[in-house]
Amino acid sequence: MHGNRNTPCSTPLRGKDRDRIQTIGRAASSALRVHEYMQKKPLAGIGAVSDELKLSIPTVTVALDHLARLGIAKEVTGKRRARVFGYSRYLKILSEGTEPIKR
Repeated sequence: MHGNRNTPCSTPLRGKDRDRIQTIGRAASSALRVHEYMQKKPLAGIGAVSDELKLSIPTVTVALDHLARLGIAKEVTGKRRARVFGYSRYLKILSEGTEPIKR
């Protein structure tokens, strides 16, 4: 289903992001797991990711910070605690065509 060109999380998007994540070294395996999770839930709180993936909160926090530095995820709350991250390009694709019609 992800291979359909009408689905936001298409193979080229996933592949490019995965390639970029692989460049971060030791933290890549956790970051790849978090990335995979965000393909299913493009808005994700650190606690929810931690619970779902059975990773510690510090591990998820570091992984999401790596994804943010790579431009893959973006922190959307502006808070220091209870942060929520969005899968930036995925959300952008989802919102395409949802702009109000100009009259």
